[in-house]
Amino acid sequence: MRTLLVGINAKYIHTNLAIRYLYTNTKDDYNIKFIEFTIKDTKKHIVNEILKFKPTLVGFSCYIWNIEIIKELIKTIKQQQPSIKILLGGPEVSYDIEYWFQALPIDYIISQEGVYPFKQLLKALKEHQSLKTIPQLHYRHNEDFYTNHTQYMIDFNDLKSPYRIKEDRNKLKNKIQYIESSRGCPYQCSYCLASLDNKVRFFDKDFIKQELLYLMNHGAKVFKFLDRTFNIRKDYALDLFDFIIKNHKKDCVFQFEITGDLLDEEIINYLNEHAPPHLFRFEIGIQSTNDQTNELVLRKQDFKKLKHNILSIQNGQKIDLHLDLIAGLPKENYQSFIKTFNDVFALKPHELQLGFLKMLRGTKIRNEAKLYGYQFHDKAPYEIKSHRDLTKEEITKIHAAEEMLERYYNDHRFDCTINYIINTYYQNNNYQFFEDFGVFFKKHFKLHGYQLHDLCTRLLEFLNNQKINTTHVNSLLIYDYLKSAKTRPKIWFEKQISKKEKHTLFHYIIKTYQKYDLDLLFRYGFIEKLTLHPQTYKIGTYYLLKLFASSNQDVLIFEK
Repeated sequence: MRTLLVGINAKYIHTNLAIRYLYTNTKDDYNIKFIEFTIKDTKKHIVNEILKFKPTLVGFSCYIWNIEIIKELIKTIKQQQPSIKILLGGPEVSYDIEYWFQALPIDYIISQEGVYPFKQLLKALKEHQSLKTIPQLHYRHNEDFYTNHTQYMIDFNDLKSPYRIKEDRNKLKNKIQYIESSRGCPYQCSYCLASLDNKVRFFDKDFIKQELLYLMNHGAKVFKFLDRTFNIRKDYALDLFDFIIKNHKKDCVFQFEITGDLLDEEIINYLNEHAPPHLFRFEIGIQSTNDQTNELVLRKQDFKKLKHNILSIQNGQKIDLHLDLIAGLPKENYQSFIKTFNDVFALKPHELQLGFLKMLRGTKIRNEAKLYGYQFHDKAPYEIKSHRDLTKEEITKIHAAEEMLERYYNDHRFDCTINYIINTYYQNNNYQFFEDFGVFFKKHFKLHGYQLHDLCTRLLEFLNNQKINTTHVNSLLIYDYLKSAKTRPKIWFEKQISKKEKHTLFHYIIKTYQKYDLDLLFRYGFIEKLTLHPQTYKIGTYYLLKLFASSNQDVLIFEK
């Protein structure tokens, strides 16, 4: 029997931890391989690569971002090779088992944790044994299917490492490494699948430390911990933070999902004092600041304490904060959502992710959909269209705001410009800028197929449409645009400096700063006049020098 495990990731830089667990814990006893693709790969390519292995059993790891592709792959594989058995696992198929057997020509589903059931399945198939006693295994039997919902929680000490795989060793530096130091979540948020597993279990800290060292020593740079609440145990979290600070390699980044109002003052103070800047990235789900909404989705949140902790982290200037919001939660109408957005945006996170409620199979909120009048897409990711308190038109406007939030705030290419616009013209309603701009952008331009200079000119067109003076904004845009460019970019603005003035300014720079020569400035320097200082926003006449030498990308701002 030849078994092939298939992971279909959202991006090339992602890795599938689930199939690696199954592979490392069965490869010594069975003929098993794994292969990965991305959702951008064609169906034909994926099917051809799978069939090259001539497998008798193909297992797919299923999530909301890949299940629609997997549906098509299964149908094609079964058409071409009906004898191949199909196994599904992962959060997308662990619930509503009957639906999946009726919708797809599959043979097996393993729900929830899969290592032990998977190994037992391979053993039973190899030795022609009964499948009935295998926990969490659901299988087709003649025209019907048989389910076994008995749960088996494996002892973490019995698991073999999913990280020390020979085939991965040369790819580690280019991939995100997903780390588990615990499983389960103590909370019961009704929109989240993690709420269905309230038993929190921790891996041995020494095991995690050794795995981190191994991965770093082999070139891994980006680590994302999958723990739903990494800081649920203060001593455990503090010990791992301390270990990473003392043992990290250059350019490594570690991301954690943190419950913000649970974050201990001792941990914040320790990180603010000892952590190198940008080593840690905290993802904190705020979702809503509406107390009634949070109560309805069983979300416990002390926003006053959460705000205090976030500001304490911000003051330390060590940790990059990624804050999450969800549009479309129960009883959060349009005005309430705008308040939520403004409450959170005021905290000035490094990144603010605005997501839309997804009605995931198995969640309490999906079962309560009629209670709140939810309309949602029937295909994954099951995003909502509207509910009783939020219309389709309002959600469309929030989508437009989200588009601009991603393009102009989260990518940090326009920090000076956007901060100035919001603080000057939209101080009382930060959200309104993103929505107004998003609606204008969608009406007048394509959402794709643009370059960086297009984003500059489109922003200016929007501001002119709003009858906002763009003189100073133009200066800030030039600064942001040139600062982020690595090579001489397209000039979309009207130059303010003549050749004669440029020559005079270059001589002034050489004399004043004594770090440049004339050849360097004439070959690689670009100079422009500004009316507003991009750091202080002080009105005046300033000059911006940007060098585009491969070994020197200096940005100099000066008055003369």
